[in-house]
Amino acid sequence: MLKLIDKFDRVHDYLRVSLIDRCNLNCFYCNPKKAMAKSMPKKDIMSLEELTRMVKIFVVNHGFKKIRFTGGEPMLRKDIMKFFEQIYEIKRHNNFDIGLTSNGTMLAPKLKRLQDLGLNRINISLDTFDKNKFHYITGHDKIKSVLESIDEAEYLDFKPLKVNSVIMKGINDNEIIDFVDFAKNRNINVRFIEFMPFGNNSWQDDKFMSYKDIKNVVEDKYNLIAIKGEKNTVAKDYQIDNHIGKVSFISSISDHFCSTCNRLRVTASGKMKLCLFTNGGHALDFKTMFSERGMSNKEISNELAKAVLGKAEKHGAVQELITFDKNQMMTIGG
Repeated sequence: MLKLIDKFDRVHDYLRVSLIDRCNLNCFYCNPKKAMAKSMPKKDIMSLEELTRMVKIFVVNHGFKKIRFTGGEPMLRKDIMKFFEQIYEIKRHNNFDIGLTSNGTMLAPKLKRLQDLGLNRINISLDTFDKNKFHYITGHDKIKSVLESIDEAEYLDFKPLKVNSVIMKGINDNEIIDFVDFAKNRNINVRFIEFMPFGNNSWQDDKFMSYKDIKNVVEDKYNLIAIKGEKNTVAKDYQIDNHIGKVSFISSISDHFCSTCNRLRVTASGKMKLCLFTNGGHALDFKTMFSERGMSNKEISNELAKAVLGKAEKHGAVQELITFDKNQMMTIGG
């Protein structure tokens, strides 16, 4: 087995795969309406066969322990359940976690079958409990479906069940305590995420709220007990004292975690990114390696090892990131 180790001795064993570059919401921090027309034609998206072959290479050849499927909104893929059936066949013979990140609008009816097919980690995005504000952030009236998906995931006892909330000053920062109240007596980990700059998302410093400021708001009402996380965790995790719920903070901007990064990302078109914050460009193109170049799995594994050596030590400062115009969150896959 060939471990993927970069020149900073970071071992990579976590893959995030975007299954589709389209979404049925238009959250302005991820998928502003002006970006919608740029969705790729179907022929440019990785096929089921290409996706499963790629996952098998990472799991079997490189010992990856965690694969998370993202989008866009992954549930928009018409062949999504067939895809998870094929991933389950790989999992039957290999030990790795399967995760899914979804906006929750189409998820509830499929959760039980997905669980049966080995899905054991679920993240659902929700930035507000206010119907009008939900429409303002996403451009749609789908909050009821999102809440139903969270309820169904909790009923099915998904562990962990994480609710991701991007906090933006002057927009939803007044709901921070509402989110903690929502999670405190449930088997839910609410994760507050710093507003990150991506192409066309109109990131502004006056909307940014650091994780320390968010945490201070929470601690005005609740006592938080730190939970010792895994070496490669991206979140600062806390138990809500005297409650079963958990709170986490993801500080991608104010306190980055690049030194322990173990992640690689593949876009819906098969392009591998070494970092979430890159202005276009890619390290490898799986679709090309599979079809045009006809490379064997062993050859691709060797190319992977070489590519990972080129990973930078850390991402740039926010002043640099806000100048990028080719790194839209939705196309990268989060």
